Amino acid sequence: MTTEDHSDGVVSAASRRELIGLTAGVAVGGLTGCLGGETAASGEESDGPITARWAGTQNPETSCWDYESASSEGADKCGLVYPVFELQRRLEERSNGLELALIDSKELCSEQSCMSKMDSKVIQLGSSSVANSAKIWPENEIWSIPYTMPAHSRASIGYAFTHPTVWEEYWVPFAKKYNAIPIGFDPPGYRAHYVGVGNDPEEAMTSPADFEGLKIRTTQSDVISVAFDELGMNPTTVSFADTLQGMKSGVVDGMEIIPQYAVSAQITDVSAQVTLTQWAPGLDPIWCRVDFLKDLPEEERQTFAEVTAELAEESVRRSDDVYENFQGLSPDAPVAGSNYATEGPDGGPVRVNWLEEDQIDAWREPIDPATNRDLYADAIDRVHEEFTDGFYDRLYEVAREPGVPSRSADFSLDAWWDDYLEEM
Repeated sequence: MTTEDHSDGVVSAASRRELIGLTAGVAVGGLTGCLGGETAASGEESDGPITARWAGTQNPETSCWDYESASSEGADKCGLVYPVFELQRRLEERSNGLELALIDSKELCSEQSCMSKMDSKVIQLGSSSVANSAKIWPENEIWSIPYTMPAHSRASIGYAFTHPTVWEEYWVPFAKKYNAIPIGFDPPGYRAHYVGVGNDPEEAMTSPADFEGLKIRTTQSDVISVAFDELGMNPTTVSFADTLQGMKSGVVDGMEIIPQYAVSAQITDVSAQVTLTQWAPGLDPIWCRVDFLKDLPEEERQTFAEVTAELAEESVRRSDDVYENFQGLSPDAPVAGSNYATEGPDGGPVRVNWLEEDQIDAWREPIDPATNRDLYADAIDRVHEEFTDGFYDRLYEVAREPGVPSRSADFSLDAWWDDYLEEM
């Protein structure tokens, strides 16, 4: 395979798309040289399959990949469309030298501690939302700055997260500092605001004024807490289990969370309504140790790059369908038969408040980074000082480039971790 050479070492967009388009039947040996640099282990014989251990909070009983098929095993319980279980299946099909072992997170780690387990080499791969991961990797606070991504453009989240500029200016220095990078993620969307069953679902909560003074559970993100304060809410940090009980008892009034996780974690069971504020990216990456990737024999590394790239592209392409049809979060929400029509209190619907542009403006104006940059100075300056000066401004622009597709189904992955592995 030939690729267009660039002075910055980035594989061209055309060659990346060609690579992702390869079928599983293509011989891996034919990909040699197309996916990145060699490692010390390249060419060495292995006594048996290399096992990569993953742990995260995703539950295989409520997570799925083939959500479209009603006949899929466990499809009726599916809330979260997450790729790690599909990653395991595809590796089993396509690699004799690499396998993925899935460890029940209850036995090992939580949203934050999985990152520590990666650092100590207990696991090679872990899962945590970008918001939760900031507790361990504080530079990731930058991803929670509200309205960095334009509203109603899920494709812009995946586009920005995997853009060549972001790989070069953020993920490469991130990898050098933390020995970790994202190698996959769920279909990207936006975090949303929920209120418990103590609130009247007949009275739509659409404005920040409706949430003023409410105790809203959030992650341990400083950026999100700052935004909550500006919007008049009372940010509260409690465990997931306590949130479930708290939304029933009134200990907490609600929470903000990725909508898919609200279903899989049974938050919708105790939610009177959800307000789609479109305010911050809802993205839960699969994180992987860089030294693990570098130490893989070349053939296994190439296969791993190919499979994870396919799944990443598929995740972005599916995001509109997952949210609008499967979850039922569209202007007509909750869509009949969707998660939010059937997974609310007592098996009924959750009231879904879809916001028009003027309503979103009421949320955005007090916390818009374009006009309130000082609110996020700590998060922005940290990245500029630790990684790349001026990065946030370029991220903001990347998310609004003409290349962002209007629908997620038209997304193409132009850069991936294997293109930059030698630089990490």
